[in-house]
Amino acid sequence: MNIRDIARLANVTPGTVSKVLNNYPDISEATRQNILKIIEENQYTPRNSARFLKLTTQIPQIGLAMEGICDWLHQSMARALSIRFHNADYTIMSFNDNYYSQDKTEKFQELLAYINGHDLTGMVYFGGDFRNVPAKYFQSLPCPVIFVNTVLPDQIGTETYSSVQVDHYGTAAKQMEYLISRGHRNICMLISSKVDTSVYGIRWNAYQDVLRLRGLEHNLPHVIESHYICSTVCPVLTEYLTLHPEITAVCSAVDVATPAAVRAVTNTGRTPGKDVAIISFDGMEALQYCIPSITTFVQPEAEMTNYVYDLLLGLIDGKRQHLHITFQAKFQENESCPPLQL
Repeated sequence: MNIRDIARLANVTPGTVSKVLNNYPDISEATRQNILKIIEENQYTPRNSARFLKLTTQIPQIGLAMEGICDWLHQSMARALSIRFHNADYTIMSFNDNYYSQDKTEKFQELLAYINGHDLTGMVYFGGDFRNVPAKYFQSLPCPVIFVNTVLPDQIGTETYSSVQVDHYGTAAKQMEYLISRGHRNICMLISSKVDTSVYGIRWNAYQDVLRLRGLEHNLPHVIESHYICSTVCPVLTEYLTLHPEITAVCSAVDVATPAAVRAVTNTGRTPGKDVAIISFDGMEALQYCIPSITTFVQPEAEMTNYVYDLLLGLIDGKRQHLHITFQAKFQENESCPPLQL
């Protein structure tokens, strides 16, 4: 028996049951008494019986925050985690924290204020860049927090928070190395922005480093800054490929913008996956249905989601210590990256 079962018997929402358990005033007396009667008849006891008896404090709440609203992977993970935490009798509070060029220490202070203001039991924070935030702020975190694909400081205060990352730099380097191994020497890069400081900026740095290492610096100007908006990618990349017919490959830093790259190549009269190779990063399932299907590096979404769920509950219950883990993306070879025909 849990909150959802009580809600079903009372013909109300789980949120209404939560409000009754927390003695919220905006519930009719008839509804309140009906729910309390069902609770008594079914001998239901919340996770914390003392809290129920007092009816004064909130049911445990977990925050899910996403910095940047266009990241399909984080949205998918958040949906899955929301369901699982809800089934574990936690209330979920989620919000999108748009990626602005504000001071990151200030943003972190806002995060602390949000956690304290909502008395959160735990939080999962997706994305963002907190690499320059002083250690004292991480040490002020009042509840367990797991940062997912967040750019974080090097070895400071790491015992006060957890992180789950993908090897963004190493995987992006593999993207570029793969194109080079297929014979491509004129490569255009599709990125968010040269000043992006999130994990996508890390991917851009890897592209540059590989090109320099391989003596292909002439490709460094071949960059499309699009903020991953398809309506921007398509016309800008179409024009760029028209002006630079020597380009034989496009290296996209994210899957979400790659369909626009496929269209842009087609707009120039060339065939994607034949005349121009395309490689991407993330593992968005929809790209397997493109023509051609897109070669990409897949972030292990299910494994990351399971790890975050188990770790956060363990941290909340005091059974686990903070950990930092890096997952490896999985290479998925499809039709869009044939060898260069010389």
